[in-house]
Amino acid sequence: MLEVGNGHAACGFSMVWAAGAAGVALVAGAFTAFFAGAAFFAGAAFLAVTFLVGAALGAGAAFFAATFLAGAALGAGAAFLAATFLAGAALGAGAAFFAATFLAGAALGAGAAFFAATFLAGAALGAGAAFFATTFLAGVALGADAAFFAATFLVGAAFFAAGFFAVAIEFSLISLQRALLADWSARSDSCCWGESQQHEWGDTDPTSRDARPVESVKSLESF
Repeated sequence: MLEVGNGHAACGFSMVWAAGAAGVALVAGAFTAFFAGAAFFAGAAFLAVTFLVGAALGAGAAFFAATFLAGAALGAGAAFLAATFLAGAALGAGAAFFAATFLAGAALGAGAAFFAATFLAGAALGAGAAFFATTFLAGVALGADAAFFAATFLVGAAFFAAGFFAVAIEFSLISLQRALLADWSARSDSCCWGESQQHEWGDTDPTSRDARPVESVKSLESF
């Protein structure tokens, strides 16, 4: 029984020891975690402070750089103004020369413009004279053409009149020839034997047979 009690006691002691060791380990882990977190936050704070300090230094450096550049710009502007002033002073001496040269050039330009205007006016007058001369020659040519057409018309009218009178004379001669032939027939055949014997001449038309003796009689009466 004693041995069994000792065994139980040893087992209980072992369990207590294990529980104590586990508690100690937990406490040690907790302290370790606390210090690790503290160290992490301390490092974070240090980095934050370092960043802010760097930002402040960067801002200061940028301010100094901007100040330096502004000063350099002001210096450059001052140098430019000084150079401009000196250049203006130098140019002021030649300004009168340039002004005189400009006025002389303006005078020459005005003279050139006057001569150019005179030349253009002369050219315009010459062009007008050429236009009037061309118009006159064109009028003369038109007048010559009109005279030619008038002469052609008169010659054509004369030819037409001559042809008309030639035809009229021809018809008159034909009528005269017929009249003379009728008169000669009436004198050579006073008894109208030729008219009474028309069938012997191949004329069998009774209308012409009745009419021709009448014509013969009329010719005899006129005789």
